[in-house]
This record gives sequence, C-alpha cells and structure tokens, in this order.
Amino acid sequence: MEVGTINSWKKSVGDKVEAGDVVADIQTDKAVVDFECQDEGYLAAILVKEGQEHQVGSTVAIMVEDEQDINQAIEYAKTLGAGGEAAAATPSAAAETAAATGAGAASDYTSSDVLTLLPSTAALLHRNHIDPASVKPTGPKGHILKGDVLKALETGGFRSMSHQDMSHQDQPQAMPTPANATANATANATDDVKQAAASAKPEPTPTPTRTTPSKAAGAGAARDPSRVVDIPLTNMRKIIASRLTESKQTVPHATSSIKVTLDNILSLRSSMKAQEKKPPSLNDFVIKAAALALRDVPEANCTFDASSGSAELQKDVDISVAVATPDGLITPIIKQANQLRLTEISSTMKDLASRAKDKTLLPDEFQGGSFTISNLGMFGISQFVAVINPPQACILAVGGGQDMIRQEGGNTNDVDNTNDVDTLETKSGMTVTLSSDARCVDQFHASRFLAAFQNYMQDPVTML
Repeated sequence: MEVGTINSWKKSVGDKVEAGDVVADIQTDKAVVDFECQDEGYLAAILVKEGQEHQVGSTVAIMVEDEQDINQAIEYAKTLGAGGEAAAATPSAAAETAAATGAGAASDYTSSDVLTLLPSTAALLHRNHIDPASVKPTGPKGHILKGDVLKALETGGFRSMSHQDMSHQDQPQAMPTPANATANATANATDDVKQAAASAKPEPTPTPTRTTPSKAAGAGAARDPSRVVDIPLTNMRKIIASRLTESKQTVPHATSSIKVTLDNILSLRSSMKAQEKKPPSLNDFVIKAAALALRDVPEANCTFDASSGSAELQKDVDISVAVATPDGLITPIIKQANQLRLTEISSTMKDLASRAKDKTLLPDEFQGGSFTISNLGMFGISQFVAVINPPQACILAVGGGQDMIRQEGGNTNDVDNTNDVDTLETKSGMTVTLSSDARCVDQFHASRFLAAFQNYMQDPVTML
C-alpha cells in the first residue's frame, strides 16, 4: 500500500483525544480500517480532507498537548493550506509550530520536527535535552513514542544535547550526522504536507478545443472534453491492475479445463425446496467441492515463495472467493472450508460478501488464502481463464450452467467417440478452468484436482 484515502474523521478540531481513540477511517487498497491515535492531546488541525488521497507516512493532522494552543496550530495549518511556502520562508513559522505543540520551551524544535514527533514526545525530549536520533523508535514508520523516551530515561540509553546544539540543529552540516538525518526525514514529512495541500486545490477546467477531421482521424487526435467523462481509478483498481500485470509477467500460467454435470445438484436442491428447506446455492457447492478436492490433492493447496524460490504446502484449506464491488474485485476468505458444512459455508459467504460491499472487512478476512475461486456463471459467462493471485498457486474459473450432450452412462468427453446418436442424452453442466503456477503445481496434480472436483460435484451427497 502506497496511498490511502480519509473516508471520514471521527474527531473534530478541538476534540480531546485519548490514546487508542479512533480519529479517522482510512480507505486502504481493499478495506476501510480505523486510524488510532497513539498519544493523548487535542486535535488542533486537519490537513487532509475527507475523500482526499494521501501518501502513506504523510501528515494528516496536527495535535497539541494543551487546549490553549489550538488557535496557534490552526493559524499554522492555514499556512500549509496556502502551499506551505510561508512556513519555510519565515523563521517565525517554526516558532508558531512549536507553540502549537504545547511543549512550553520546545520552540527550539523546527516545524518539521514537530510534525514527526507527537507533542508530548517532543516536550519530553526537550525537557531532558535528549537527542531524538539516539532514541530507539518503536512506533509505525519509525516514529518515536513517549514510551520510547521514558524507556531511554530509565535505562540511560540516550545521547544528551546541549542547548546550543538544539538551537543550531537546523544549520547545514558538512557531513551527514544522525541528528541531521532525522531532520532530513522530518523535512520529507513537511514536503508530504505541501503535496497534500497542493492536491486539495481545484484543477482548472480545461477549455474545449475544436479539432479538424484530419486530426480526429489520427492516433494522436486531441479529445473533446465535452464528449468524454474522466473516471479516476480507485486505489483498489490500481492495486488490481498492478498485481495482474505482475502475475502475468512473472508467473508461468498453465491451464486445464473439465466439464461437470449439474443434474444431481439441481435435483438435490429441488428436493430440499420441496421440504421447505433453504438449499445452499450452486456457488456454495462449488466452494465445498473445491475444498474437499484440495484436501484430497494437497499438492494443489500451496503458495509460491518468490524470495526463496520454493513452493509451500498449506495445511489449512482457506478458500478466497472473488466478490465484485463498485470499486473492484476483492477476495474474502472462507477459512478451513473443508471442515465446514454447506450451511456454514453459505452463511459465511453471505456475511463476507455483504461486508465486502460495505468496505467493512478486516484485513485478515481478505489477505492470505491458499486457493481462489472466481465464478462468473451468474453473469452469463460460459467459460473463461482467470489470472493467478500470487503468492497462491491456483485459481479456479467457474463458468455458467448450460445444456451439454453426453453419451448415456458416460461423460461429455465421450461424445466424439460414438456413432450411435440414440445413446446421446442432454444434461445440465458447466465448464471450469484451473490456472496453476507451473513452478509448483504440474499438470498431473492439476488433473487430479479437477477429477476430484468433478466427482464431488456430480455426487453432491458426499458433500452433505
């Protein structure tokens, strides 16, 4: 993940925030996650608006330790909203930022330091004259937490800074030191704030241009803005495009297809309806059959570790199922599907699909998995080939049901080998295609898996 979007702020400017409070909801690549504050204080300024995209690690808000310093932080935030040049051009901006932290005498810290350190952490460092570069950070993205400073004070594992050193820490040095390395890192945070503020400015509307027929016919023809609608890519679609490209370029895809008759499943579902029982969907049977087939052919239930160049057999059969959402496809996971009843698979799938569309899935509910199923049968697709989702080694593409001709007592593959038309019959069936990573799943194991899958689907009683 490289960028995120603030979906909503849970706290308003001026609100008191305790450690562990959720201050915002952030849209990641495939889900909405809570953004928890790691220290107490007051939310003084919001730098990234709701719906605005920002880089991971960039500053999204300013907090202060004392409520009385909120107004000064708001004034400083206005300079960032104007582009941030004022803060960099005037020395007083650094003093205003330091005052906004509520750190008392912390005016020796630069604005970039304050943006990296939480207010209480910056104040604690200053009061004890501790060089921030000498404190081992444990926070996200290498940030120093108050607990890190307290631990350093307890163990004595820190380097002291004189007042003169602290007042001159912004001056350029001939050689890089840990102190100015920290300053450089925090300066990057200020740059991120500038970029976020700049991106908030509305872009000028392009003026429609008139094109001649000769230009319109060319490959580099200028487009007419009044005849097109620009739809920005969501973070999810960007990630999907990146992963699909990587998969097709680096994973050797091998494909195998098999036809499966569905009459027995359809008959079983009809009998359950007659008994006023709610039957599992066809997709539930597909998930259960795939899970049992993976249990029987564990060689197909594996992932590929690119760093070590080795296949890893997975003990648990965790089935990822592709679900379409307005922002793109997401693959929630039915964990240990081979151990679940059809009714449990059905209820779990409905719950995951519903929360996937509402963007409320937890990361561990869609990250991981050992095998993926993509079913386009409900959209009228008879057969297709799916792209493997690394590090998984296999993905099963399921087509829609259709009438198939087969020989009595045989299968659809026997049709070409018979001359007796009277022995042919019509059956309902579907075609499934397995895409496998040839580095760890050869065609022999792929064929065994498909045969096992076919047997379960054509004898659904074994799945009850």
